Amino acid sequence: MRWPGELWRNIGPWRGFCLPIYGGPDKWIMVDFRWLQQMIRTPWQNDVPGVREFNAMLELMDKPALLVSKKDWLIYGANEVFTKLSSYEASEVVREKVTKFVPGLSDEDYATANEKDVFLLKKTQEACSVKLTSREIKDGRGDFYLLFLNLPLPVESLKSELPIEEATQVMDLLDEVAMGENFSEVLHKAGVKMSEVLDASFLCLYQADPEKPRLIKLMDCASEGEIFPDHITSTSLARLARTSLWQPGKRLISELHQIGHEHGFQYIGTAPLGQPGQLFGLLVVADRKKPAAWVMDGLNLFGTAISRCIEHHVLVENLRRELTALNQSLETFRVIVENAQEGILILNQAMEITAMNPAAEWMLGYAEWEVKFQKADTVLIGPDSLIPALEAAARGIPTHNIGNVTLHRRHGQLFPAHIQTIPVSDGDQVVALVVLVTDISENEEIRIRSQQLEQRAILGEVTAVFAHEVRNPINNIYTGLQLLSATLPADDPNQEHLTRLQNDCVRLNHLMESVLNFSRNTQYRFEAIDLAQLLKRLLERWHPRFSKVNIHPFFHVENNTPLVYADPRAMEQVFTNLISNATDAMSKNGGNLAVRIGPKNVLPNRPQVVVTVSDDGPGIPDEIRDRIFEPFVTTKSNGTGLGLAITKRIITAHHGSIQVSSFPGGTMFEVTLLAYNGEGS
Repeated sequence: MRWPGELWRNIGPWRGFCLPIYGGPDKWIMVDFRWLQQMIRTPWQNDVPGVREFNAMLELMDKPALLVSKKDWLIYGANEVFTKLSSYEASEVVREKVTKFVPGLSDEDYATANEKDVFLLKKTQEACSVKLTSREIKDGRGDFYLLFLNLPLPVESLKSELPIEEATQVMDLLDEVAMGENFSEVLHKAGVKMSEVLDASFLCLYQADPEKPRLIKLMDCASEGEIFPDHITSTSLARLARTSLWQPGKRLISELHQIGHEHGFQYIGTAPLGQPGQLFGLLVVADRKKPAAWVMDGLNLFGTAISRCIEHHVLVENLRRELTALNQSLETFRVIVENAQEGILILNQAMEITAMNPAAEWMLGYAEWEVKFQKADTVLIGPDSLIPALEAAARGIPTHNIGNVTLHRRHGQLFPAHIQTIPVSDGDQVVALVVLVTDISENEEIRIRSQQLEQRAILGEVTAVFAHEVRNPINNIYTGLQLLSATLPADDPNQEHLTRLQNDCVRLNHLMESVLNFSRNTQYRFEAIDLAQLLKRLLERWHPRFSKVNIHPFFHVENNTPLVYADPRAMEQVFTNLISNATDAMSKNGGNLAVRIGPKNVLPNRPQVVVTVSDDGPGIPDEIRDRIFEPFVTTKSNGTGLGLAITKRIITAHHGSIQVSSFPGGTMFEVTLLAYNGEGS
């Protein structure tokens, strides 16, 4: 029978072998190699105190290391890094003299901690120059030496640390990229600085193309002209999903490596951009000279930093675009509400009035500031069914038709009205109540009811869409801005921008709670109307607002002014918009508002009526005067420019015209309409 140690050495790399049992030559069992290894090696290793713990420690080291007994210079352990360097299996090293692998060692070499040049004999009998250092280990159970065998560094890699000061400058530029508006320009500056830090003549950045399965070049900082293509296939990113360094002699796994091979590059370094599984770009550096020792550290650092800055920049830009879109959307709703012919009131959960539009002010005879935070039942006096409807709305139950009721104006005058109560909910919580009041005293009841059916359908749809599509994004944007602010230092100059954006979110959220839903009939019903009487009633409706902002109205009607052939509700919308614009223009300093109406006989056999609305506000700037009737052209900082565009469309549909003349200190709009000729056309 062979000695187990001899048997072990003869087995070599086999994973198993056959042993005869019961003395029969044809009866064999297969013995698992790992089980036999444990059976043979474990006893003598366990006999030496501390060996198992020291071997576990060896495997944690990233340098080639041996555990050598001080007593007999036998090797009791070798880590995986050593076996890869020496090409030996661990089983071929253990229990052998250390001098078999590192010849010429003396007791003094073990005892000293200084580095010494020695030779390592590999399994191929090749002598490899290494640096030897030793550490003595004593734990009371056994004394050992821990020998480290390091390959000497090449001369060009002696300076192996990333230049901190220059790298910091790159990081500062990338922070500027994340929040700055000149994205491409600042990113190129950062790229130039990165190429200097990495000592690379070629540096470029690729980003995923949103339309095609490829990467397009976002930036190129090359000192010898552009060599890398404007776009590469997406498979390159999949194959270079980890930071890597290609050098001549290595396998070409990407078209970038093929380019490097064709142009005689000594290396091409790549770092993916993005999170694992969500990569969106590639950082590429290359040169015709050997890479700097810190190029991999630089690629890892700058790849992570560029990923962060691009993601940050995209997030900020998306937030800005969403805020702009929300501003325009809310301003559009504000214009609709301000020009609505129905009275609209917003109540809070305590049944207090928080806002009302000009139509409601005219109907009820109160200015908005007079009734703000007053109980609704002290202003909407009349119907007994209103309070139950409001209580139901506070529980989330809308009442689309309380019925035709009679309300009291401020001075006691009665008028018939149609009232609806609609809750505005955020999830399961009711955050506001909408009360829609329609004055039906001047209209036929059947026509009003048909219009209200259409309005109620649109109102319910807009309420749900508005609460879900506007309020939730505002809250998400506000939360995102808070998170962005928390990640930046308190003295960061971008904090001011974030604070302003957060304030805009608060303002938008407040406006959202105040915006009401309104539908208007775009089917014009032409009839002969007395435009002078319509303008007179309209100015009376605006009287509370004029008083509030110190505006003095003036109204003049020339003799023999004919009727006009028009839709009365459309005419109310046109002149309400013109009066609203004039009021806004004079809201800071007050002023005079003049409305004049009279006949105009320019066309033969076709009489016309001309109405002028003028104010002594600051005027319209010259650069937008010619485009004032185009959509989204406005003089207001928070306006959408839809009011005059709607006005011009209505006037054009009535075969009329509208013109504007403006100068510093005043603006005048002139509306010309066809007079009624008795033919009904």
